[in-house]
Amino acid sequence: MAPMTTMTTVPLSPASRPAAARPPLMAAGGHHVRSASVPCHSHPLLADVDAQLLALRAWTASPGQNALSLAHVRALLCVLDELLHLPLAQGALVRCAADGSLLDGFLVLADAFGSFLAALLALRQHAAELRAALRRSDAAKLASAARALRQAGKELHQLAAAVARDAARCARAGLLAEVEVARTVAEAVNDTAVASAAVFLEVGAVADAAAALASPASSSPKTKKSRLPLVVNASGASRSRRTVGEQRREAAALEQLQELEQCVAEVESESEKVFRSLVQTRVSLLNIHTPMF
Repeated sequence: MAPMTTMTTVPLSPASRPAAARPPLMAAGGHHVRSASVPCHSHPLLADVDAQLLALRAWTASPGQNALSLAHVRALLCVLDELLHLPLAQGALVRCAADGSLLDGFLVLADAFGSFLAALLALRQHAAELRAALRRSDAAKLASAARALRQAGKELHQLAAAVARDAARCARAGLLAEVEVARTVAEAVNDTAVASAAVFLEVGAVADAAAALASPASSSPKTKKSRLPLVVNASGASRSRRTVGEQRREAAALEQLQELEQCVAEVESESEKVFRSLVQTRVSLLNIHTPMF
């Protein structure tokens, strides 16, 4: 950790930010990892990053009707990358011992979004298979597709837990650094992970709900057959022997599958953009860490 007397900051702004503009971040254990009362002089871009951090935290705490929105994450990464192109910000990070951990943090985030994009493709496939099985009243394929969808939802829950845990570990050194830019970048890593985990969990919850509605009741003897039995009505036409309750369950499952597909479509494009932004931000940090001469 660099001594306070040699700490490099970015250029002075007309006025320092008020202490309330940057609240102390809470670590996983619930204790404060930084003090808002530490004196500092900030560049306007640092204030912009602060504003985006506050907006992202507000959204994470209360996403409302926009539970799948990654707009705040993208906005934060955009202004953060601008900050990393300031020469004096680069100079400050070069002399900060935490820059390696911050690089690892963005690698964790990029890997998580790469896995998330792969999971979205799998969800789309499982949803299509489940819909086909429902419409054909094929109980065997229905059970198989629902099981695959449940597993995909479980993996998203695991991904959410992993990215929040690993990113927090990588950000810890930066949050304790004396260099303000390093603390700012570390907060961005931590808050991006928390918000991303919330989105992963939301998609996983929609997948779980669709699988639960589509899954044939384990107590029903029909689920042990490859297809539901057929009966012949008065006109001679064959139809599946299904109760009104089963028909309603199928309709509800189809509706939930449609919601899942809309969910995947909504979040996929934004996730690709966030992934590219994460890669770009890590490249900017890597260029600072290993400058080309």
